[in-house]
Amino acid sequence: MKKIAISTAVFLFALVLTKIANQMPPEAPPGIVFSLKAQLVVECTPDEIALVDIHWKPTHLEKDSTWPDCSMFQRQHDQFLDFFLLRGEKTRFQSYEKTAWWRKLILGRNRDPIDESISMVR
Repeated sequence: MKKIAISTAVFLFALVLTKIANQMPPEAPPGIVFSLKAQLVVECTPDEIALVDIHWKPTHLEKDSTWPDCSMFQRQHDQFLDFFLLRGEKTRFQSYEKTAWWRKLILGRNRDPIDESISMVR
């Protein structure tokens, strides 16, 4: 009787593990996920956003309705941000976060680009 109980417990344990292992993650939204790291918001309109990276390479994106209001980016006008987006007919917004200090160092810049552009003019 003890062997039957142990065999049943092992079988049920294997069945539960199999069920957990076979669970599929939720389907991703349509589009290709991509990220833009260390971006500075230069211009924001309801339909488009203009970004520049640490090396001043511009990026223009057409926005859809998933993007937050432009005032959110105006509050962080002098900070580099990491954007997590979905590509489709128009760019879909997933999230953003402030760029980590070490990422700016790795990418070769640890100073504010606005200050540097002013010092270049002088």
